[in-house]
Amino acid sequence: MVRNHGLRRREFLMTAAAPAAVAQKTPSGGKLRAGAATTNITPNLGCSLAGNMTDFKSTEVHDELLVRALALDNGSARLAMATCDLCVLPRDAADRAKKLIQERCGLPPSSVLISTVHTHSAPPAAHLFQCPPDPAYIDFLVPRIADAVRLALNHLEPARIGWGVGREDRLVFNRRYHMRPGTMPPNPFGDTTEKAKMNPGIGNPDVIEPAGPIDPDVGVMAVEALDGRPIAVWGNYALHYVGDVGPGHISADYFGYWARAMARLAGVSPAETFPPFVAMLTNACSGDVNNVDVLKGSRERLAPYTKMRRVAEILAAESFRTWRNMEFTDSPVLGSSLEEIEFGFRLPAAEDVDRARRILAVAPPGELKKLPEIYARETVIMAETFPKRVTAPVQAMRIGALGIGTFPGEAFVELGLNLKAKSPFKPTLLVELANDYRGYIPTLRGFAEGGYETWRAKSSCLEKEAAAKITASLLRQLGALAT
Repeated sequence: MVRNHGLRRREFLMTAAAPAAVAQKTPSGGKLRAGAATTNITPNLGCSLAGNMTDFKSTEVHDELLVRALALDNGSARLAMATCDLCVLPRDAADRAKKLIQERCGLPPSSVLISTVHTHSAPPAAHLFQCPPDPAYIDFLVPRIADAVRLALNHLEPARIGWGVGREDRLVFNRRYHMRPGTMPPNPFGDTTEKAKMNPGIGNPDVIEPAGPIDPDVGVMAVEALDGRPIAVWGNYALHYVGDVGPGHISADYFGYWARAMARLAGVSPAETFPPFVAMLTNACSGDVNNVDVLKGSRERLAPYTKMRRVAEILAAESFRTWRNMEFTDSPVLGSSLEEIEFGFRLPAAEDVDRARRILAVAPPGELKKLPEIYARETVIMAETFPKRVTAPVQAMRIGALGIGTFPGEAFVELGLNLKAKSPFKPTLLVELANDYRGYIPTLRGFAEGGYETWRAKSSCLEKEAAAKITASLLRQLGALAT
């Protein structure tokens, strides 16, 4: 057993009952009604903050954390989309929220998309490295997600909807780099043969080139009342997060800044209107990108939130431009489907577990600081608590000529680019960290090159073929929704 860390089996499995594949769609669109709403999910001070390998505690609230929800109804089908200002959301919590939504609102789970923005300045809803979730916070969070959808449905009114895709390539950079031979340090398992390094540092002379692409698409879906009053705007962009928060701060990261900028550009004040205008930004496939320009960036140290605000303002400007140039319809086809996909886990071999136990046996008590120790702990946790296989939901939606697909984890950019190229819907937008959290989803090439996103842990545990299974499912579902 791992010693001195208070582990319990139930904290790590994050499994849930697997419903059968279901679908809801209609061949023609009636008149649209739409509504939007938010609920507050800001935790108490002193909570853990997700996204670190050690357990940081909150001491300040910079901006409130919200669930932002949008509901659509064309008389034949209903869809709801809820975006949470959290790092991740495990299957159990998402399913509990969907159950409440079904009981209180009549929407089946296949018609509800719940995702997170991946801020690293929010409480953990799943166990991330040495940062455990607070069960009391989860019990508070689940009904708040359901309430946001319920309120959005309460606010349904005649509406029109449009969608479009802009472009902004100045804010995103692949964070994995090929390095000069002989300069790659060993990974936490002692392997020195890896070919890609995450975040090698600005101006690092050993960097050769990025190991993957970026996705500059700025997806925008806007919903307006028939008199032109904005109801909601739903954005989609492949940027992991920014992260220049103050110490111990709770924050929605640049996603919150973007939402406030969109309200300002739209000329509305959410605090002074009812129902309020809601802006919500989802994370596209961004598991291997960030906002750091390793090749040409500056090492200047900026005040907290300076960079975050700049990123949000630039992205909001392109989002608003895209909004103002789109065409609208008041009778879109709505459809949704969901498949349960079975995956294997990359479980450690017996010799890996033996090595991990030896490392932990001589580690200092309390919180672990060194990477080999932290990953040794992850190895033992996986060996002792993970099953061999797991199911996860993969969901698709249709809104008129717009297709939407989801990933139950942090997907590499290349996966989103390939899916969009093959999808029958033009455009298609991808939402990661949706309906479940199963860690990173690399490409096969990503696995071959190694790097942080592939290191076996709770944060990277699915089989190497997971990406291919998800892609096949989404193309199958999008194809069915397109007919």
